[in-house]
Amino acid sequence: MAEAKKYKWSTVNKEKLSDTFSRQMIYGDRVMVAQLDIKKGSIVPEHSHENEQVTWIMKGRLRLTVDGKDIDVGAGEVLIIPSNTKHSAVALEDTLDIDIFSPIRSDWINGTDSYLRK
Repeated sequence: MAEAKKYKWSTVNKEKLSDTFSRQMIYGDRVMVAQLDIKKGSIVPEHSHENEQVTWIMKGRLRLTVDGKDIDVGAGEVLIIPSNTKHSAVALEDTLDIDIFSPIRSDWINGTDSYLRK
């Protein structure tokens, strides 16, 4: 990225991954921000990735299982998930989640994130 670039979420493409899960992504060379709209009952299967992840819940509540331990994260709370750590999630309520990744999730960009597309 050679220069600063401003984005507006309302103009960022919303990708529907399932009937209960959609996302929007903004990324630079080394960091990605994703806005996730997750309906109650939606499940993100267990997975891991090299990317460090910051999960910031704007509204709603997720139950994340990180290395076998359940952690409920609600509105106004942030969870940092270290690189290469197995984790999964279930939406306990309709949830708006901001996830930040470093480095960027190339699997999300190129569509090879099959674990989310069920």
